[in-house]
Amino acid sequence: MKIAQVTSYFQSKYYGSYEYFLCRQLVKLGHEVVVYTSDKEGWQKMANKKIGVETEECEGFTIYRLHTGPELGIMPIIPKLLATLLKMNFDIIHSHDYYAASSFYSAITSRVKRIPLVLTQHNDHLPPSLVNTVLYLFDSCTFGRYTLFQAKKIIALSRNIKSHLMLMGANESKVEVIPNGINTESYSPHQKNLLETRWGIAPPVILFVGRLVEEKGVEYLLQAFSKVVTEIPEAKLVIVGKGPKEKELESLTKKLGLHNVFFLGAAENRLMPNIYVGCDVLVLPSIREPFGNVVIEAMAAGKPVIGSYVGGMKDTVVHGVTGYHVQPRNSQQISKYLIKLLKDESLRKRLGENARIRVLKHYDEELVIQKIEQIYTKFVVN
Repeated sequence: MKIAQVTSYFQSKYYGSYEYFLCRQLVKLGHEVVVYTSDKEGWQKMANKKIGVETEECEGFTIYRLHTGPELGIMPIIPKLLATLLKMNFDIIHSHDYYAASSFYSAITSRVKRIPLVLTQHNDHLPPSLVNTVLYLFDSCTFGRYTLFQAKKIIALSRNIKSHLMLMGANESKVEVIPNGINTESYSPHQKNLLETRWGIAPPVILFVGRLVEEKGVEYLLQAFSKVVTEIPEAKLVIVGKGPKEKELESLTKKLGLHNVFFLGAAENRLMPNIYVGCDVLVLPSIREPFGNVVIEAMAAGKPVIGSYVGGMKDTVVHGVTGYHVQPRNSQQISKYLIKLLKDESLRKRLGENARIRVLKHYDEELVIQKIEQIYTKFVVN
């Protein structure tokens, strides 16, 4: 099959993306994959950006990065995208996020050229600002509603996302929950410990991985860590990621008098398997988290996870079995479970082994991509 992946952003170097996972796996299965996206990579702009269309070859698939116009709400407008899609021939179009302009263009192309449209929804909440919320709701009743109607199948990454789609008017019979997948061989407990060999950070280590933005709730982890070190002075907190709150979080670290906190910046995806193995527990204290890919990556590495009871973590983390749920913004609960885990090696080992088993059973990329390929085949054949 020739498959078009249409998305507002496409990134492969940092913060492993769902679209990147799809493309790599579909190419391995023998399909021809072409990506159409903006010339931005989500949280960072493309280096040396030129006006027009840039073509990039990546692991057997082609990426077309089209010039981005103004942003409407939280999504970029890509002026040339519709005309570009209408000129091409595909067996199937797979777009991402029903409210995005790129998905609306995909829906129009699907209708005009009679090509099946599959849609994946990544988010399960309204935007934080009032203006963006109004734009989002307007889109949901107009352009987004048309996209949901035109899609043959809608993939939700979590049960929370499915519920959100229902509220936004999606036909429940079209929606199927299929999570993200990861390479469970790469993310395994047997990798080299890069935290210790490169940065000299020895256990016990608490790890956070993600963008340093408001919705990740990192300040609550720092507050929790200030309580942890009163009982476990040798504990370290490693923060991997960059973002607009970085300076603020560094200031809070100093204000709390914390010394064993390491801000490592953004790490490339290829290094992450070697970082997870160096921690004792991963904490993701998000206020909002539609899926939380870092959770299943750490679990695949055999690590227990403490995560907020929000979004995708309601599915991925099993309380008391693979880790612990905490309420958002609750540093007291985070510190309680951190101290419990760091003081009990056998508990950490048991939960970590359970976590690895759960990922192998539900989130291995080969199992996930088979489900998506079956959806494609159903609509292409029929």
